[in-house]
Amino acid sequence: MKNQSKKVYAIIPSAGSGTRFDATLPKQYFNINEELIVEKTIHQFLKIDEIEKIIVPLGEKDKIFSNLDIAKNEKVKSILGGKTRAESVLNALENIKENSLVVVHDAVRPFISTDMIKNLIKNFDEKTDDALIYGIPIYEALKKIDPDTFSIKKSVDRNKYYLAQTPQICLSSVLEESINFCLKDNYYPGDESEAIEKTGGKIRFLPGHRSNIKITVQEDLLDEKIGNGFDSHRFSPGDGLMIGGYKVPCEYKFDAHSDGDIVLHALIDSMLGSLGLGDIGTYFPNTEKWKDSEGKYLFELTNEMIQEKGYSLSQVDIIVILEEPKLNNFREKIIASLKNITGLKESNIGFKAKTSEKMGFIGNNEGAACFVMAKLKK
Repeated sequence: MKNQSKKVYAIIPSAGSGTRFDATLPKQYFNINEELIVEKTIHQFLKIDEIEKIIVPLGEKDKIFSNLDIAKNEKVKSILGGKTRAESVLNALENIKENSLVVVHDAVRPFISTDMIKNLIKNFDEKTDDALIYGIPIYEALKKIDPDTFSIKKSVDRNKYYLAQTPQICLSSVLEESINFCLKDNYYPGDESEAIEKTGGKIRFLPGHRSNIKITVQEDLLDEKIGNGFDSHRFSPGDGLMIGGYKVPCEYKFDAHSDGDIVLHALIDSMLGSLGLGDIGTYFPNTEKWKDSEGKYLFELTNEMIQEKGYSLSQVDIIVILEEPKLNNFREKIIASLKNITGLKESNIGFKAKTSEKMGFIGNNEGAACFVMAKLKK
């Protein structure tokens, strides 16, 4: 960190009522995988040792936050927020006595990673930056419209624009001065960088991440499901093992009713399990109909079932356990095959090859096994 001497505080404004969310309950109190949005967000900041305190401005009528377990954490301090975001942040700054680094983050960006937070703190340089923020490019066509008629007035060059994200970091003194400057003019900035921009500050940005979305409308609430799968097969004499749709050359094959692809079979199990739909044997039993079926074909049928339920595969983590052949020599080809079959990016495919250290039937090179964890999103 380039600012070793200064303390670091986090401010997570949570006083908004979420009018665009169209719900009676403020959006920060909706659930994602059995955890409230605001809890999920704060938990990420609690993992950062450098952060001295997490200040959470709340709405005047908020009666929920104080009853949460996270509110009892000694690093978390709730305060009364203001009528606007700027006023809430200003109230939080009043609780920071010395000039410190301040990281401000939307309460409704729960998918922020700890790496992004650490990277922001590490890269901020108070000698050259008044603020450091995250931003992402706009990939969709950008149009200027007439807000009354919703008719297009002109197309806009999207390459000149970026979407600002949080967290954003700056010095507490700079932010306080900037917000006060804006409020004296009855100007209410949309985020902290806008306030600093108004006073002529220098703002630098780092490449953000599209997964770090701000939950604004109910459609943004991603319904995610996670499932685990397992498969194993013995070896028999042959000309290669099917691993993730790629035939690994060797002197044996899987002894199975179908092609025995342990990766795709375990993946199918994990996808079905995530939605409580049974297992691979439920849909593809050892009957003549499915004899010698390719794992790729069975995956395609399973994927259609998942999509009919309104879900899609978003991430997989795979562990293959076998003694020989060594899969590290074929790792790139296996991942390429999985990308082609699943449609996932390489960054969303985890693939690891392990041995069992000469123990059991795998250690004796009699067979292989595979574990898969899959994540689906609505």
